[in-house]
Amino acid sequence: MPRRVLSTLAAASVALAVLAGCTPTEPVPTAEPTTEPTPSDTPSTEPTDQPVGTPVGKSCDELVTPDTLYVYNPNFGPVDDFTPTAGTPAASALAYAGVACRWQNETNGQVIDVSVAQLDDDTLEALKNAAFSDSQMVPTYGEEAYFSVGDDGIGVAQVFQGSYWIVAASPVFFEPGDATEIVQSVIGALS
Repeated sequence: MPRRVLSTLAAASVALAVLAGCTPTEPVPTAEPTTEPTPSDTPSTEPTDQPVGTPVGKSCDELVTPDTLYVYNPNFGPVDDFTPTAGTPAASALAYAGVACRWQNETNGQVIDVSVAQLDDDTLEALKNAAFSDSQMVPTYGEEAYFSVGDDGIGVAQVFQGSYWIVAASPVFFEPGDATEIVQSVIGALS
């Protein structure tokens, strides 16, 4: 059962016990394991040894059209030789046979990174669980979406649309709405 469901069930059990005015005589079971998790229990954005991705078959210009980018901010232009940093969602997307794109603001140097991978159900579920524990769920875009701003000031939108894992990351994303036009363009291209 997904961790986000188990966490909700455990919290509901504790809340019902408190509301009923009873103090449990035995520890209330939680969804969290009592021992250290094994590597297979820990979701990761890193690909496994088994190929789980299907080629996306879209270019960066198809995912975020030049017109969309111009409307978003005409100062952004494509970075043709983009190589994602190891351990980032963009690097993981490439390892999953996906696409990783970068656009840079020609005035201030800020970047927007977009990555897309088409994945199997188990890998998608692990990524959804990781996003659920590390981010806020948002109704802004897609079937299931999350947003967070890291300590480095990078806003990250993760969207799960069908079998796709879409990630848009940038220091210009302060809140979920800031990534909407970019994410909607990607979703439209994949439809």
